[in-house]
Amino acid sequence: MESCLQQKEPHQLILRLTNAQQQDPRSVVDNFFECYHLQDLRTLLWQWLTAGLSSDNGYPKGADRSNLIFLYENMEAFAEAVYLIQSDKNARRHRKKKKKVKNN
Repeated sequence: MESCLQQKEPHQLILRLTNAQQQDPRSVVDNFFECYHLQDLRTLLWQWLTAGLSSDNGYPKGADRSNLIFLYENMEAFAEAVYLIQSDKNARRHRKKKKKVKNN
């Protein structure tokens, strides 16, 4: 059986993140949700999806349109999951601050 820990293929390499972001990927999540509220993200994803499906030049093949819908659904679910993780982190941070202030 092949090991899962093989050298990454070129298409699996991290390309967008800086070294600092790679060391602290949560900072990217923090920044993302500072830029986009969950409803804003839903709206933008929906606009992207409808533009791609309604354009004659966008996605002429049925399989491509199907893949775009699949991507949309998964990106929305991903955004919601990350949003919950981020919200939980912020709530814990807020509780810690409240506790600290109360104890002082």
